[in-house]
Amino acid sequence: MSHDQSIPAIVIAGGGIAGLTAALCLARVGLASTIYERASELSEVGAGLQLSPNALSVMDRLGLLPALQEVGVAANHVSLKHGASGRTIAEVPVHAGDGTPYLSLHRADLQAVLLQAVACEPKISLRLGAEIVGVRPGEDAVDFGLANGGGTVVADILIAADGVRSTVVRQLGLAPAAPTGTTAWRTTIETEGEAGSVAGIRAWLGPKRHAIAYPIRAGRAVNLVLIARSEEGPDAASRVPAGFSHWDEQLLRLIGRASAPTPWPLFGAPASRAFALGNGRIVLVGDAAHAMAPYAAQGAGMAIEDVAVLADAVARTNAPRAAAERYEAERRPRIDKVRKRVGFHRFVYHLAPPFSLGRDMALALRPRDALRADLAWLYDWRAPVLATDRPGVAGIDGPDGTERGAASDRLP
Repeated sequence: MSHDQSIPAIVIAGGGIAGLTAALCLARVGLASTIYERASELSEVGAGLQLSPNALSVMDRLGLLPALQEVGVAANHVSLKHGASGRTIAEVPVHAGDGTPYLSLHRADLQAVLLQAVACEPKISLRLGAEIVGVRPGEDAVDFGLANGGGTVVADILIAADGVRSTVVRQLGLAPAAPTGTTAWRTTIETEGEAGSVAGIRAWLGPKRHAIAYPIRAGRAVNLVLIARSEEGPDAASRVPAGFSHWDEQLLRLIGRASAPTPWPLFGAPASRAFALGNGRIVLVGDAAHAMAPYAAQGAGMAIEDVAVLADAVARTNAPRAAAERYEAERRPRIDKVRKRVGFHRFVYHLAPPFSLGRDMALALRPRDALRADLAWLYDWRAPVLATDRPGVAGIDGPDGTERGAASDRLP
């Protein structure tokens, strides 16, 4: 450290799920941080997401699990269905043996819970409308500018939590995330008490495409996602639902009730991308580090795991480089394993006959306990304790008078 008492000045780029959770995890271990978010207001895009027990163990450490259970919907299993007939192929258990739930919820509801917690935490500063430019890592610190004359910030650690199109990644000259060749068309449907509309998590499988629906907003709405090969042209969105036109009637009713879906091309970060850069002064988390397609429903989950592990690593060492190396060493094997599972799901979900018949038979013959055991390595991961064992400050002035990891703008 280049300054007072080995207390790191920590800056977080990005005020989304990963950034907010990172700040809360750091506060939990007694460390202050400042979040810089380029948007002038926080409004979570997208619709729904799933948080499995591994991710929710972090939320439990933060004391936020009860609030999330109020806005989410718990699931015991995911129903895999034949796309055309709607026949149930298998029910894959997703519950945890220790009672940690599996929730489906709206992204905005998750963000609202996180923001409320951030607003109550004096160790966290949030600056909106603050675009990071000119990132320059050095031996003893990392500094960057703020657009529109916002000045210079110097920090010991910069956590890039700014998503698949990360500004930090781009400014470091790293290879960008690449298209996967598939697109997720997303929409939300108000249930209005329709029978069968809130029926747990359902995934319809078919050649080269699949669909998934699950309840959100405490069961008042359904999130519908159609995933298929990326289409081009002005009428691409309308052609994608047409590709499901001969599928299960239950799915078709949901599509018929939905507003026009929004296409979200899916990108993947290079598997070789380092998570720690610039002498350990810059750490990538979430999609900035390892964006991947959502076939295992772990995008948000891996980001949440990342920041808990990083906070624990920073709390356990006084050296940013050692903390960054510890973080990457712990996360890399798990992320690689999740990537493999994502690729496996993509292959299996999109099989065409006759290979899909073998898939269906193999799944149908496996006992539920065996299906649960297949994913135990994923769902049974648990967050570090995140014990408070050191003081924290909002920021420390650098020797040249530049701002050091602090911000004056706080959440009201």
